[in-house]
Amino acid sequence: MRGRVIAERYELEERVGAGGMGVVWRALDRDLGRPVALKQSHAGDNGQIRREARIGAGLHHPNIVTVFDVVVDADERWLVMEYLPSRSLSEVVAADGPVHPRLAARIGVQLASALAAMHAKGMVHRDVKPGNVLVTDDGTAKLSDLGIARWSEVTRTGGGEIAGTPGYLAPEVADGREALAAADVFALGATLFAATTGGSPWGSSGPSVQFRRALAFELEQVEGELAPVLGELMRRQPAARPAAQRAAELLGEIIGETPPVAVRRRSRRGLVIGAAAAVALLVAGAAVYAVASRPDYIGDAATMDPCALLDPAALRRYTELPVEIVRDHEFFNRCDLWVPLGAGENDAVRVELKVQQPALFGELPPRPDDVETKRYPLGDGKCSTDLLLPDGNFVQITSSHVDAKPVDLCGMTSDVSNEAQRVLMKNHEIPRRQQPYPSQSLAHVDACALLRGPDIFKAVGAEVPAYPEMGGWGCSWDTGRREVTIEFMREPPLDPARNGRRITAGDREAYVKAGIENWPDACSARIVHRRYQDTPPMIESLRVYLEEDKIADPGTLCDGAAALAQAVAGRLPAP
Repeated sequence: MRGRVIAERYELEERVGAGGMGVVWRALDRDLGRPVALKQSHAGDNGQIRREARIGAGLHHPNIVTVFDVVVDADERWLVMEYLPSRSLSEVVAADGPVHPRLAARIGVQLASALAAMHAKGMVHRDVKPGNVLVTDDGTAKLSDLGIARWSEVTRTGGGEIAGTPGYLAPEVADGREALAAADVFALGATLFAATTGGSPWGSSGPSVQFRRALAFELEQVEGELAPVLGELMRRQPAARPAAQRAAELLGEIIGETPPVAVRRRSRRGLVIGAAAAVALLVAGAAVYAVASRPDYIGDAATMDPCALLDPAALRRYTELPVEIVRDHEFFNRCDLWVPLGAGENDAVRVELKVQQPALFGELPPRPDDVETKRYPLGDGKCSTDLLLPDGNFVQITSSHVDAKPVDLCGMTSDVSNEAQRVLMKNHEIPRRQQPYPSQSLAHVDACALLRGPDIFKAVGAEVPAYPEMGGWGCSWDTGRREVTIEFMREPPLDPARNGRRITAGDREAYVKAGIENWPDACSARIVHRRYQDTPPMIESLRVYLEEDKIADPGTLCDGAAALAQAVAGRLPAP
């Protein structure tokens, strides 16, 4: 494997770890010239890699290993992560012996702050243990391995499966109850116990005995400087344990440090986490990790105007022909510039601007008033720049020539992004739309609320969380083998020649088609919501995809896609 190049970009250099969830390699990112960590799941379990990527994509915290991307090479998915020269906490203890209580407390503050950020977004890690804690020589600690992390409202231990490692298992999880945030706090206490003593609080007689002791709550004796705090973290009753943020404060008091605060940003409808998974996940999808002083650049997503970040004059040096702003086209988070270069219809450059949820690649800018620029080299006939916003969201700007002619795409992207950055820095937000969307527009609809638990279970055969997209304008439910996706779109009117067999979904026009472009393993159902423009005619539509990995005949999914379309149509507002 050493020397193999993954996705024509990442050269494997050294195998640096392996465990129950996969194999990790140090690799060289040939494009950016930096080391990264690549993780391949065991037995080609692409679903596990996709789940870990999605959980990691929404987390930006200095004490959580950063997820950059997920790439496909042949039939394998690889997770691209931050490479951290470090040892796991279990390796530290094995090589050097138990750590000093104050060092353990310093590590604990960092881990508790990371867990607080996860819990603020409705996530639980479910496998906090010394082996999943990376420690650098300067004492920086980071949580790793999000492979079994889940959104808390849908985490179960049913069916006889227990999430976690027996030596660090909370008693309620051993008893078959839900693995919630309090279980992570217990595991944090157990991890710090092991760091300072060299052993699990459930003893060292093997997994089966540890599991029995966890069920019976037969703790080892807790002693030493950390005993009072560890006693609080490892209380038998979950409700009696402190929250992760309070745990960080208690540990910080031992070493005289005040931990950062993880805050939840309200969704555009001001909802709060509740028992209903669909509602809870909508809120979780809108949350970001931030310190309290960082501004919210998105606000109510339905009122933001991505086109206000574009100025045709920025491209005046590239063409003598008029540059056009293409408004209200395709996705609600998108606006384009059309840059004609010659007389031919396709002798033109399209500059796309999209406002995206927290980036896969990085951290918050170093200052709360900063908009960080990340420029990427020309590749696949495109040139892109990302503007990382202080709230964790980002603006992606990409230029491409319609006929792939060799023009200065990176120069255009740079000039457009410089203007967008200037507007962002001046306004400290994305400017608002001058003309609001009408009340019946899909801009005001949450995609995740259009399907409910029974709809998803029937389609994919499992209870899975929803993953909302920017503004609630898209949503997906993924088991790893099967996936349901909803996208809102603005496009020309649909017809059978382009969009497949016509059906009726509720009282709405809809079309079903298998094996479409970019979705070869899926069947799609497209539903017409409303006409919003007559010249040229344009509609708002919904696309519902049902996808199965490597399915021989995607046409067999079309009955399921049509059933999902019927469910969605019944919950849409009047057009």
